[in-house]
Amino acid sequence: MAANVVRPGDRNVLRVIVCGVICAGAAAAAEPVGGVTDRRLTLADGARRILSGAGYRAVDAAGTVFDTGAATLAADGQLTFALTGPAAADAQVAATFRRLPHGFALDWQVRYTGAERTWNGWGTGFQYTYAEAPTGARTQPLVRWVKPGGAQPWEVPGDTPYPDSAGQLREVDFGELALVMIAPYDPDWLYGGDVNRTRFGRAPLPKGTPAELRQTVAYLLLPKAEVDPARLAAEAAGQPLALSLGTDRVGNLFAPGEPVAFTATVANLSPEPREARLALEAWSYRGERLLSTTVSAQLGPGREHRAVLHPVVQEQGVVFVGATLSWPGGETEQRMTLGVLPARQAGAARPDSPFGLAGLIAAPERYADQYHLDTVLGVAERVGARWVRGGWYPLKTAPTPQDDAQVAARTEALRRHGILPFEHSGTLAEAGKEAEQRAEFDASFRHWSAVTPYVEVGNELNLGGLSGKDYVEKLLKPASAALRQANPAAKVLSMGLGGVSREWLASFTEAGGFDLIDVLSVHPGCHPKSPEFWEGWRGWVFRSQVQDALKAAREHGGKDVWITEAYAPTPPGRSGLDLRTAADYLVRTYVCAWAAGVKKTFWYQLQDGVWFARRPDPQDIEYSFGIVYTDLSPKPAYVAYGTMTEQLEGATCVGRLDLGADDLYGVRFRRGKETVDVLWSCREKHETDIPWWPPEKYKDCSRRPAEPWVERWRAAVTVELPAAGAVSVTDLMGNARPVAALGGRAALALTGSPIYVRGLGEAKLRPQFWEDLP
Repeated sequence: MAANVVRPGDRNVLRVIVCGVICAGAAAAAEPVGGVTDRRLTLADGARRILSGAGYRAVDAAGTVFDTGAATLAADGQLTFALTGPAAADAQVAATFRRLPHGFALDWQVRYTGAERTWNGWGTGFQYTYAEAPTGARTQPLVRWVKPGGAQPWEVPGDTPYPDSAGQLREVDFGELALVMIAPYDPDWLYGGDVNRTRFGRAPLPKGTPAELRQTVAYLLLPKAEVDPARLAAEAAGQPLALSLGTDRVGNLFAPGEPVAFTATVANLSPEPREARLALEAWSYRGERLLSTTVSAQLGPGREHRAVLHPVVQEQGVVFVGATLSWPGGETEQRMTLGVLPARQAGAARPDSPFGLAGLIAAPERYADQYHLDTVLGVAERVGARWVRGGWYPLKTAPTPQDDAQVAARTEALRRHGILPFEHSGTLAEAGKEAEQRAEFDASFRHWSAVTPYVEVGNELNLGGLSGKDYVEKLLKPASAALRQANPAAKVLSMGLGGVSREWLASFTEAGGFDLIDVLSVHPGCHPKSPEFWEGWRGWVFRSQVQDALKAAREHGGKDVWITEAYAPTPPGRSGLDLRTAADYLVRTYVCAWAAGVKKTFWYQLQDGVWFARRPDPQDIEYSFGIVYTDLSPKPAYVAYGTMTEQLEGATCVGRLDLGADDLYGVRFRRGKETVDVLWSCREKHETDIPWWPPEKYKDCSRRPAEPWVERWRAAVTVELPAAGAVSVTDLMGNARPVAALGGRAALALTGSPIYVRGLGEAKLRPQFWEDLP
């Protein structure tokens, strides 16, 4: 590769001529030619130039600090830049150039050693110039699966692989051509669908001095129709082979009895023949191996091997698929889950239903990689969610026609899926802006009062130290007055309390808070403890917080209590819940809350990720609260939610069965003439429910390294209960089996995984679900 020098003052750009593309079944294209020519870093297809400028600019509050200018490309692929700007002498920008089949990659290195600055995160990063106007753009997150081997201190070596971010695929269209950049994830890269934002790639320097940034970006050019995320991600990573798994279903969801199928594709990205070995396995939730096969193939340049697999699935539940692709000198692994559960449709809305979800990630109008609301609501509808908590309309003094159109579209989508909206909005006004906030309340509640009569005023403001008295005076009073004036039939909920403390409730009561609300909304802490956990400590514990909230609500007007966030996240760390236990805790949480007296429970949340980012992040627990993964494929908790609603929707709680021990649970429900009992044991503790030190006290308990198809509960407790006739047991995944009733009694094995039992006779009930706590 020849070295070229660009004259000072010219914008630095590297030119790569892509003569062709590698297509499935076609010969590999000629290797691209790279170098600094025409004083610009460019990417072109033949004579047609697409990318005509690229560089890095650092900005603070005063403006540009330094910017890239001329560039020199050495024979070894090192690219160095001359800099302009007031701090040019204190910075260095360089990159390592690597050729790829469809373009090139730059390993950028930016270093600043001057006086400490506060960098503008929205202006510091990579700047791109296009030779022609783009015609469209798209983006999606890229995911890789990691085997936990102890490389991170929080990993559980030998446990199941977990998803992690592999960056972001950024596609900019120029007619039939696509410029694809593989870069670190940035949710705002295409914010609002604004194609002009694609000319900037945010990459702020860290705080402090010296400050250093290292980032790899691949720049690829190919026909738009040939953009394949798995292949391009593998190409950017320097892998010779690419592996992709997939189905043709949203969320990989199938109905019981329907043939289950998925596709595995291996592609050779390199210009020479490659030997590939693909090992595939599929397992059922109860640990049955459904598929095990290994395929070896010799792939020519640009060739692919595609196989359609048909595991024989005879039960409802989650199917776990694992694939390992290996070649001489390397391998890559992928995972995928499939769900087998009824394709239910909600029908008419059910305002009496206790089953809700506390959040959806579905705003593609702002964040381009998110799924459309209709798609996400369809996934929620399938498991019987009847309510969704969210910010359905904006607080504005003058809502616009665009706002009206968006709210109307959301409302209609919810109606189609039989799901009721529940609004939460409002936060503390800045000092001096209280009148402005009241005007927003008045205008917004009046304008959208018909969307939902249920409004939760604020969210977890107590976690910031806001007292109950200040909350009532500064937010609840003006908001509730505006809401009731706009809609006399409105139902006012307190803010969703981030944890429940007696002291806060006392302050709230003294300020008259209960006189202003219809529902006390709480977020009782639980994770990583079980919902039944109690050892005398009134902290982030579900049981004590629920009991305190119910007691306060009863004593002050008999208000309802809603749990508007309950959760059992599944981060891959040592202190997290495994996938199976999280599914068990979901059902146990709902049943405990219902039996204790809570009217509605909203599970936080449907998808992994956060409201602005649809990607995994194993080091931030906020990204692991979903019952489905970022691609809408199911975790066990998703199917467990569907089984629960199918078994219990429309039922009435009768009470708790007396099974002879506090750590054995049975809750009786009636639906019409049918009796359904939900039973489980708390005798065997999950690792997070027992002392963590010394380690030998818990090393043989539930959380041991294991795949998600391996049962973690090992100490079943047998109970005998009277049978009224034929007895059947439905497991967490919705599979029913008969149980023999000998001498009018049925023997049932209880573990930490709840079961639904039909056919039991009359049994003694405890006087209350939980004993009162001191």
